[in-house]
Amino acid sequence: MKRLLFVLGLAAILAAPIAAHATTSVTKITFTDTELLCNGDTLDISGPVLIVMGQKTTPSGGEITTFRAGPQGITAVDTTTGTVFHATGTTRDVIVTTPPGGYTETFINRFHLQATRGAQSFVITETFHITFTPSGQMTALVDMSSSTC
Repeated sequence: MKRLLFVLGLAAILAAPIAAHATTSVTKITFTDTELLCNGDTLDISGPVLIVMGQKTTPSGGEITTFRAGPQGITAVDTTTGTVFHATGTTRDVIVTTPPGGYTETFINRFHLQATRGAQSFVITETFHITFTPSGQMTALVDMSSSTC
């Protein structure tokens, strides 16, 4: 029985380097920015953003890297009218690489500044996707962005 446990333990130790590995980190940062609204007013934006980053090595030797950020109480103030805005939404990026050299990335940004007191909200929408084969040939590309006024 001791010998079986020793062999199983040794097998687990030797197999560890080829197994998938994953890490995740979570942090909160303070975001500050100044944006111009469609009417020319200046918008001062500030508040905390929660960031979650992950990295995973696949059993085949590829990697998956993820990034996600979301506002956690961000507010903005129109410096001319005093209108307050509240931020919602998410920003996400996923990158996948394969051992032979393939690459895929998808970036999504949905950032909403919801206005109060009947003012118009400000929405930023971005979508980006690209795929490369191991030989370096691009097989897909999507790049769209818009904002509302």
